[in-house]
Amino acid sequence: MTTIKLSAAKQGVYGISGHVGVGHVHSHCGFVQDDSAGFAVAASLLQRAVPLDTTIAKVDVDLPSGSITITTAAGGQGTVAARRRFTPAESELAQRALGMDAIYTQNTAVNTFGRIYGQGAMETAVALQGACAQAVMDSFARNMGDGVLLGSTKLEGRIDKFAATVIDIDNIPVSLMLVINGTDGGIGPDEDYEGNTDFAEKGAIMGQVGLDKIPTVVVESKAYIPALADSVPENTFMVRAQRGLDCTPLGRALFVAGKGLHLPIRFEEQMMPLAPGALADATKAIAEEISAVAAELAQVDSAAAKVQLLAKLNQLVSQDAGGVTFMSNSVHGVMRGAGTLPKISAVLSMVVTTEYRDYWLIPQLTETDVENYQQIIINAFQSMHK
Repeated sequence: MTTIKLSAAKQGVYGISGHVGVGHVHSHCGFVQDDSAGFAVAASLLQRAVPLDTTIAKVDVDLPSGSITITTAAGGQGTVAARRRFTPAESELAQRALGMDAIYTQNTAVNTFGRIYGQGAMETAVALQGACAQAVMDSFARNMGDGVLLGSTKLEGRIDKFAATVIDIDNIPVSLMLVINGTDGGIGPDEDYEGNTDFAEKGAIMGQVGLDKIPTVVVESKAYIPALADSVPENTFMVRAQRGLDCTPLGRALFVAGKGLHLPIRFEEQMMPLAPGALADATKAIAEEISAVAAELAQVDSAAAKVQLLAKLNQLVSQDAGGVTFMSNSVHGVMRGAGTLPKISAVLSMVVTTEYRDYWLIPQLTETDVENYQQIIINAFQSMHK
């Protein structure tokens, strides 16, 4: 039985960083994900050290301001406003979140409102997701006091927050960070601070617990990736550690740990190269697609043609554009798509099958998924620490 408790150490010898990209569900070429997996894994690990109840005990929607406040059974609160506010009907629907576990932020949003889109396409669901994440983080803050380091970005329009501490996993000190990446108004992701990127106040907090220099697992999404889906016969864990750039020993340890647990898992050493300019090129490509639709719209007469074009535009914005809105071009060129510091990082995520995507449409993280993520990481650290 693994023992997890708060550590007396100021810094860990290994690290875990898990984020939620609030509203980062879709991307280009049919990519779709639950980008709250990292946050759920990290928060659930911390919950094993600091037992508290993250069940949603209260949902308050303020119609005049358009904000939603989530309160957990542990007393944590999170409030996020939706840009176009909530209708009274949506306020009633939001009550469906009662009794759900706020740690599973995207699941809560999907099971409350039916689905979720970013880029301003479905603001109420995204606002609910962000409020859940904030409520979880606030639950720990209220119960841990000085035992957790807290921070938030001071940049206008962002709801980013960070929490870091050190836990002992079977007497191995592990630095743990929870990250919330999102924007005001429930309009979607803004993930310059995801993973173990070490900018500004987040970087200062990381430095205090050693996350800027220790081997760190960046826990990432449960995703449908079209280029990989047909090569996996079942939902499969994936380790990414770029050869010559990332922490390959950590990546290898994660892979071996997954194999030892008899879980489907693959190890990729060539999937996360540095690619300066790649996101800028992708942004231009999306802009050109949007411009082409707009140019065609300007020329048509019939209502049928106009509605079809605007439906296409809506799909481009609500889905494909998620592949470029999530991060600044300049940050991507250094930290890559998962927000990873070179030399110390390895990414653990999941790839789902086409059949899974065809049924669920939007991936949903399960408790079993989270338990397996955790056990892979724990076993990897134990093997490296011998």
